[in-house]
Amino acid sequence: MENEQQGTRHKPEPQSRPIRVFFDGAGSRPNGDGSGYAWICPDSNEKAVRRVPGLTNNQAEYRGFLAALEQIPTDGEVEIFSDSQLICSQFDGKYRVKDETLQALLSEVRSVITEKRLKVTLTWVPRSRNLAGKLL
Repeated sequence: MENEQQGTRHKPEPQSRPIRVFFDGAGSRPNGDGSGYAWICPDSNEKAVRRVPGLTNNQAEYRGFLAALEQIPTDGEVEIFSDSQLICSQFDGKYRVKDETLQALLSEVRSVITEKRLKVTLTWVPRSRNLAGKLL
């Protein structure tokens, strides 16, 4: 008779839903004021708004993207939503990034994703559906 090891079988843990995060950015007015970025996680109601003078719209968008990623736990899975078609297309590689500042910001985004081993999906949404835009 064979010896059987008695033990409990572990059921695989159910997959948790990805964290959902929305980000947005706003560029400077002609006088350099008014720029900043925001992100919100509707599942936990965590949010942040930062005012940074002198940012362009696209710089502010990337800063919002970075700020959102920095809040995601290591090895996390996140669905991120933005109303910036440019940022979404640059991130997906559909558009080239010509501006050096934006190249550096996209590089930072990719570094955070790699360092934290994040699984990221970035999806474009209309401005009216971007929850973070309501914070700015």
